[in-house]
Amino acid sequence: MTASTHLLVFHGYCLDPVARRLSAPDGTDVPLTARALDVLLYLVEQRDRVVGKDELLRTVWAGRVVEENNLTQAISALRKGLGTGAGDRRYIVTVPGHGYRFVADVDAPATAQEAPLPFWQRRFSWSVVAVLVAALALLATAGLRERGTTRAAADAAPMTLAVLPFRAIGQGRAADPMLELGMAETLITRLSSSTRLRVLSLGSVQGFVGEDVDPLRTGMRLGADYVVDGSTQRLGDRVRVNARLVALPEGRSIWAGTFDRAPAQVFTVQDALAEGMASALSLSYSAAAHARSPCDGGDARAYRAYLRGRHLMNRPEGVALPAAIEAFEQAIDRDPRCARAWAGIAFAYRALAMTADRDPREVFPLAKAAVANALAIDPESAEAYASKGFIEFWYDWHWAAAEASLRRAIELDDNLSEAHFALAHLMYSTGRRDEAEPYARRATLLDPLSPIINTISAGILADVAHRGPGAGQDEFNERIDKVLEIAPEFWTARMMHGMSAARRGDFETAFDDLRRAGAACGECSHVLAMRCLVDVWAGRSEEAGQVLRQMEQRERAGYFPATRLALAHLALSDRAHALDLLERAYRERDVNMSSLSVDGRWQPLHGEPRFRALVERMRLPAIDG
Repeated sequence: MTASTHLLVFHGYCLDPVARRLSAPDGTDVPLTARALDVLLYLVEQRDRVVGKDELLRTVWAGRVVEENNLTQAISALRKGLGTGAGDRRYIVTVPGHGYRFVADVDAPATAQEAPLPFWQRRFSWSVVAVLVAALALLATAGLRERGTTRAAADAAPMTLAVLPFRAIGQGRAADPMLELGMAETLITRLSSSTRLRVLSLGSVQGFVGEDVDPLRTGMRLGADYVVDGSTQRLGDRVRVNARLVALPEGRSIWAGTFDRAPAQVFTVQDALAEGMASALSLSYSAAAHARSPCDGGDARAYRAYLRGRHLMNRPEGVALPAAIEAFEQAIDRDPRCARAWAGIAFAYRALAMTADRDPREVFPLAKAAVANALAIDPESAEAYASKGFIEFWYDWHWAAAEASLRRAIELDDNLSEAHFALAHLMYSTGRRDEAEPYARRATLLDPLSPIINTISAGILADVAHRGPGAGQDEFNERIDKVLEIAPEFWTARMMHGMSAARRGDFETAFDDLRRAGAACGECSHVLAMRCLVDVWAGRSEEAGQVLRQMEQRERAGYFPATRLALAHLALSDRAHALDLLERAYRERDVNMSSLSVDGRWQPLHGEPRFRALVERMRLPAIDG
């Protein structure tokens, strides 16, 4: 709908078309629904003319029959968000009989000119940021059913709905995170795969578990058109489930339902909830779509075990991932045909290779076996095909097969953002940057509070929009700052924040960030390699050597990614040893090799015949120059 990718500033407000966010002059986010934001974006882009009401309805609500009242409500929400009334002419003017026009002056934000950087810092370009961030995030992304759509699709997308975790109410209520999450997860799964709704991922609302939140403000913060607010209450030997569907921003309840179930059948109420909500929104719903999905609530104990695995995977750390695998196995013990649990096991095993520095030759065969089990049970499991594509991408290095598997996953479930993320990373790593962009945007629309998704956005989108060393630094920093507001100790974003600080010569901040990132990830290989690199940038060769010795000590104790050691040796100008390590990484199926030709940190080796031979052997895009 809008071609702009630049920040738009007017009267202190900052409109970010990429992040789809409006910030007030004091820096706080202005809560707007997705449609209200679309209206604002279109009016700002077309600010040189009056935009008719019919044109706005056709553009913003493309493909749907809606009333003019929808547009009126969106304009009202915009004026309220901008702190103006109906008669205020500072921003949006009503032209009677014609439509609306945006009249405020729009400025491009000033960009500070960077001083020339030393050679090795210039080479740490956006290709490095995007490759490193995407590689980390794609394995660490929370859960198996993250939802998403492309930016282009979003302009004509169905309505966006957020399902908040259900709250326990009543006297003597006890916290039950798995029940709260489970009620939301089953409803998300049903509505997302059985209607035309665009449903926010479980990860986008998981942080609200156990909290008393205002559903209207939370839904608007998430950019939703509708929000589901639900509760559970123990009544003797029954559980009462209450839910209501609320339209935003006015807060009008358009559907409500109450159901009583035995505790063992509490999750089965979701078909009735989904059918009622879909009917209220004039959408079709098919409960039969879930008949082939075992382990989705029919066995409450199996489903709780599955949910516990999902919950642990939302924090994919070295300790949490084995516990997630154990939880999935408990679900399978009760329900051997739980294809989703097998897909979860596959996800956890491949995540161990990146987040816990596990030997890929050990964990990827286990992930393959889990995928095979999932597809044997459910040949149409989108989650299993997504994991299959990841394995073919990161371990088999079979690019065409990986793309076919990921496209099959998307064909089966277009709302599965794990598949979109994987396809974006595959395209980026194989030199198809522009094709990667729309897939990378998907989850930013549907998981606006996810640290990992916003970090991915910061890297890939900055690289696509601002080609060249050092380009897009301000945009990248702004995005990373927003991630750290959500999760101050999220180690991937903290590490990238430190690398940006090092690029501009602020080594005090850089070392503090890397220290915090290392503490958060258990001194993982990624952070150690970046510490060595920044020590070299800061002229601290002795400290860089100490970090390298620490890495080599870890290598002697067990598997350590050879690509990380190669980066450290390259930073210390030992090219021959770095090349030896890269050849070892090839033999060990190091997952980081898949980005060899687009990762700018290897640029000093581009002229080396051994490096070029490795790129050719990997069947990656040829190195220029």
